[in-house]
Amino acid sequence: MKLNIQWKKVLYGIALIVIGIILAVFHFIVAGDGIRDFISSIIAVISVLVILVGTYITLSEIKNCK
Repeated sequence: MKLNIQWKKVLYGIALIVIGIILAVFHFIVAGDGIRDFISSIIAVISVLVILVGTYITLSEIKNCK
């Protein structure tokens, strides 16, 4: 079964969303005090950005599929 390029991009988008959720969970694990809060906030920002990119890729490719 060969997937066309549009569905591969949809799967990549979904994978990015899952990675973003995993990073969000990791953000809560790392949280602490001092430098750990700083690292935790960086992980949180990266998590949000990854989820947004994954959502954009997924929705734009689903919209283009006919």
